[in-house]
Amino acid sequence: MVKIKDAKINNKRFIISIILSILPFFVFAARLVDWQIINVEHYRKRAQNNSAYIIKTDAIRGEIVDKDGEGIVINSTGYRVVIDRMGLEKDRENYVIVKAVNLLERLGVPWRDVLPIVTKNGIYEFTEDKENLISSLKKYLKLKNDATAQDCMEKLIKRYNCENFSSEDKRAICSVRYNTGKLGGASARAMPYILADNVSREVMSVVTEFSLNLNGLRVETSTIRILPDGNFAPHIIGYTGSMSAEEYEEHRGDYSMDEFIGKAGIEKVMEKYLRGRSGKRVLQRLRGGQVLGFVEQEPAIPGNTIFLTLSSKLQKTANQSLEKWVNKAKELGANDCKSGAVVALNVKDFSVLAASSYPTYDLNRFIEDNTYYSELVRDKEGIPLLNRTLNGAFAPGSVYKPLIACAALQENVLNPSELIHCNGGFSYYRGYTLKCMGHHGSINVLTALEKSCNVFFAELGRRLGARRIEQYAHKFGLGVLTGIELPESTGIIAGPDHSALTGAHWYESGSSQAAIGQSDNMITPIQLATFTATIANNGKRLKTHIIQKVTNYNKNDIIVENSVENVDNTEISDENLQTVKEGMRKVVLSGTARDFSGYPVEISAKTGTAQNAGSDHTTFICFAPSKEPEIAIAVVIANGKYGAVSKGVARDILDAYFGFNTAKQ
Repeated sequence: MVKIKDAKINNKRFIISIILSILPFFVFAARLVDWQIINVEHYRKRAQNNSAYIIKTDAIRGEIVDKDGEGIVINSTGYRVVIDRMGLEKDRENYVIVKAVNLLERLGVPWRDVLPIVTKNGIYEFTEDKENLISSLKKYLKLKNDATAQDCMEKLIKRYNCENFSSEDKRAICSVRYNTGKLGGASARAMPYILADNVSREVMSVVTEFSLNLNGLRVETSTIRILPDGNFAPHIIGYTGSMSAEEYEEHRGDYSMDEFIGKAGIEKVMEKYLRGRSGKRVLQRLRGGQVLGFVEQEPAIPGNTIFLTLSSKLQKTANQSLEKWVNKAKELGANDCKSGAVVALNVKDFSVLAASSYPTYDLNRFIEDNTYYSELVRDKEGIPLLNRTLNGAFAPGSVYKPLIACAALQENVLNPSELIHCNGGFSYYRGYTLKCMGHHGSINVLTALEKSCNVFFAELGRRLGARRIEQYAHKFGLGVLTGIELPESTGIIAGPDHSALTGAHWYESGSSQAAIGQSDNMITPIQLATFTATIANNGKRLKTHIIQKVTNYNKNDIIVENSVENVDNTEISDENLQTVKEGMRKVVLSGTARDFSGYPVEISAKTGTAQNAGSDHTTFICFAPSKEPEIAIAVVIANGKYGAVSKGVARDILDAYFGFNTAKQ
């Protein structure tokens, strides 16, 4: 009997389990019938009265720091003024834009103005030096290339229905709405439009109070990008900016039109690491305008941190020293001296410790002030936007002579003990005499380097010929790309190939002139520093670089790390290299750089003067300590005339590196 009772209980449990399993399917089926058959019209209308928008949330852009982690470009919390287009009725948008822009202008706050058109006496004209923006505007409006600013404005005014506003207000409306219009798509209207970024707390308070009576205007917190020192290394760091139409086409699918993108320098070349990834949120809104709420879909991912190889201490020293010594050259009599450049490399791995170009500019002002940019562009003499360290090419003068000595010794066209006579001029070629700065008599290669004898090296140039000089120049990093991660010029090595390109005739005497660093030789400071470091590194040229590593945003996980990379072995024997190094040491002990003879650390160096239009360029290369080199420096002062100015820059950097204070004020 007990067994029968247990069986009945088990049957009941089985039946109940079946019912509980099937019941949800009946409920779901009933709901489907309700949704799709019985009340289909009700739910269709309800769906039509709701809209869902995918809204991008900003990603924090990665930071840029020096080799020790000191911030160069960092992030901080700030405030920005936005127009919330989703909460605006379309017929009120123009009114809100005008009120908001007028308020910001009264407060002296720059607003996000991308329209390359200005108003002058009620007439619309294109902004100077904005050709790319003007071209993008015409393309957006589907106007011909010869369209005027007035043509563009007429089309914009009609498109945005702002005929009844003043000329200035029309322009403000068109600027804001043109920029928002470029975003495209339904979700673009759901995105708050950033009218002004990085505003002060005082401005935030005023705008917040003002917005109480102006629906659609508000202030929100944001992450702002800060450069603690805008003059630190503007040519190296670069900047970000709004995407052009061409950039948007190139990155379509990966970027939205309102994103900022790296435009130059590290900000551009490391864009894929710095950018970060935007998040997404879904906004639900009734057709009547009521916002139902947000649903977090995907959090934003911050960009990575870029560690440069720059030393903040050396970079700041280089900046100050260049300005000081360029001005000193003017005081001494080189009135046309306006510019210079210096590069310092770590000999152990060819990492860039400092790279300074003068004249320079303030990157903070460059980003924030359009008129400042125009001033920089119009400066045709100083050309402050030119990065002379990587893209400025100069005749090297006598700092080229260690290269010729290396090549001549290695090619066995010169014996280390061989004497060549200097009587004050080199006259091997008929009708051509190359003058020397002295009458040195019969000298060997060590004395020739010490005294910087033109006759000695002109004879070596004749023996080597242009082809062999060029081959060795390339091995040492001259006239070729050094490998640095930023855009750089290749420079020019004088020879038949270059003359053929320019249509000039190459004369045999050109090899002699080229051997003393003249002729068509045009070398960049980064190449001179690489050349110097290669000598110091026993003839092994490494890849010159300025990126140390890439980490995650919090700097605790290495993503990419630069390693020492061998580029070329000059194949100069140790014996020959030692001879050249000894000659460069004699330059300091008793030669043209003997003002360094008492320096606390042994230095090996070479001075140079290059003839050109106006005052001569003055150049200087050195490495230290002589026996166990750590740092290599190359200095070029354009039209500097006096060797003391280029040597002065090097001394300042050596003092900063080794912790001395030997500079003569």
